[in-house]
Amino acid sequence: MSLNLDFLTLRSIFYLLKPSETYYQNVSEVPDFTAKAFNIFFSFIFIEQLILLVQNQKICFRLNDTISSLSAGIISILPRKVYLVTYIWFYEHFNIITLSYDSVFTYVVAFLLVDLGYYWFHRAAHEVNLFWAAHQTHHSSEEYNFTTALRQSVFQQYTSWMFYLPFSVIISPSIFLVHAHLNLIYQFWIHTEIVDNLGFLELILNTPSHHRVHHGRNPYCIDKNYAGVLIIWDRLFGTFQQETKDEQLAYGLVHPLKTWSPIHAQIFNYRYIFRKFRKAGSWSERFGILFKGPGWVNGSPRLGDRNSLPKVKYPIKKFNVEIGMLMNAYIGLHFTFAVIMFSVLANLKQLEPIYISISVCYLMFCLTCFGKILDKKSNGFVYELGRNVISVV
Repeated sequence: MSLNLDFLTLRSIFYLLKPSETYYQNVSEVPDFTAKAFNIFFSFIFIEQLILLVQNQKICFRLNDTISSLSAGIISILPRKVYLVTYIWFYEHFNIITLSYDSVFTYVVAFLLVDLGYYWFHRAAHEVNLFWAAHQTHHSSEEYNFTTALRQSVFQQYTSWMFYLPFSVIISPSIFLVHAHLNLIYQFWIHTEIVDNLGFLELILNTPSHHRVHHGRNPYCIDKNYAGVLIIWDRLFGTFQQETKDEQLAYGLVHPLKTWSPIHAQIFNYRYIFRKFRKAGSWSERFGILFKGPGWVNGSPRLGDRNSLPKVKYPIKKFNVEIGMLMNAYIGLHFTFAVIMFSVLANLKQLEPIYISISVCYLMFCLTCFGKILDKKSNGFVYELGRNVISVV
């Protein structure tokens, strides 16, 4: 089919594609909607900041938080499409009847099933501690803007794939992949505070208002609004919560991360779980540590004691480390170079595995150096000096 992919990609962010624009018979034909959307994502980020600047008459984003979010996004994309490999295998072995790839009926069924699968994966990612260890990366920002949408876990796809496998009995991999892309990139635009209530759409769709609640660490927000595209799943399964205007939302983790290290943001909860697992006095307790809620302790309900959740203290104080204007400019410039390198690497069609491995390791080292400088670590200068030497070589 002949399509204007730029306009198609813009519409895809809002899931506004006609069914006929999603008809692909083979996986190899499916465009990488997510990769194509990144230029639009960055445009939205820029526009959002301009709007906030006009509204508040001041710069409304923090470079350290922005770099931390984008770093997590870059890291999360490196091992891609684990879910697709497993889906294809299950389709080849367990498919019973395949719905036609070029029908409106298949479009509607695939849309609903993928969105339902996302709801249950997302709910499990909050209610099962082992899954939360990956998903918490996305919630670790104390800001709520478009860059927060890109703060993702490198490990999340290793737990999400299983929630989509039942659909392989009727949905072909190509159609599943299209809707997996669209479901994911739809969720980008709802990470913002500049969009208020959307009227009757609030009854059906997951909106910025609903998702702000999901990212809030206020007690009334915890374990609510798991929707991907349709909020009807939360309303149906009892996890819906309306945003209230009489309580300022505080974003981030109940126990804030307090670092800009991109590696720490990815793994810290696994380390915490491992320590608790080792100290546990019985196998039943170990099972609870892994598969019950993040707040669970012996004797508490499965998801923990809601009364023990810390109240939000006002005025809200966010973690921050002052490093000075010149150093911020330096990090911003070098991070831009790293993003360009990542973009070039992601778009190369043929590259020897050894060069891919070296490039990925170098990129990870760059992001680690930036995190240490933003945290004002004592060894940050040594790391950055080493990075510059490697860059020159």
